[in-house]
Amino acid sequence: MCLIAIAHRVSDRFPLILAANRDEDHARATIAADFWPDAPHVLGGRDALLRGSWLAVTPSRFAAVTNLRGARTRSRSRGALVRAFVIGEDEPRAYGEQIACDAADYAGFHLLAGIIGGDVLYATPEQQTLLAPGIYGISNAPAGEAWPKTQLAVDAMRAAMTHDDAATIADELLAFLAAPRHSGRVESEVFIAGDRYGTRASTVVVASPDAVSFVEQNFAAGGATLGGRREFVIQR
Repeated sequence: MCLIAIAHRVSDRFPLILAANRDEDHARATIAADFWPDAPHVLGGRDALLRGSWLAVTPSRFAAVTNLRGARTRSRSRGALVRAFVIGEDEPRAYGEQIACDAADYAGFHLLAGIIGGDVLYATPEQQTLLAPGIYGISNAPAGEAWPKTQLAVDAMRAAMTHDDAATIADELLAFLAAPRHSGRVESEVFIAGDRYGTRASTVVVASPDAVSFVEQNFAAGGATLGGRREFVIQR
């Protein structure tokens, strides 16, 4: 996944809103978002090869990861970082300390792992920090480097939050995630409509104190939609 926007404890009505695009080779086998047979309380898409995930949620926890442009391949999949947090019980700070010990085993990453309405960890191989309440954008840029699409994502999140219902917020953010800018620069493109590599899924999570709404649209090569939208609601 190469773009994430998160609104963390900005709104009492929606303490977590997450909007994300997963960019990946179209040939990589993928399992579309659903509840996991081996962990039925977890909802998210999965890598069919290594069984990790780029974004997953439970009634109380969530995690999402992006890759890092130009990072070298390592022995462990970044998707395992998401899986381990959502199926586990560690608090975010403790989880950050845990992954710091073996971060070198993973290719470069930006990881969000948090408790809905509670602490949210932002981690890279070099740092782990708890986010203050606010709106943030994360891409696959090197740590500390801001790309134009992250500001676009922050602006889209702020605009979507002017609505007071989860469905409208999700619709607006999905429209943003799926709209190519035709800039020709990966640093500015929110949606990648490539034939070999491109945006495979757009996902929006809107969590209230009572429920977690999860909406995802999958895409094929060239940016064509793949199937209908997948929509789920988890009661909290």
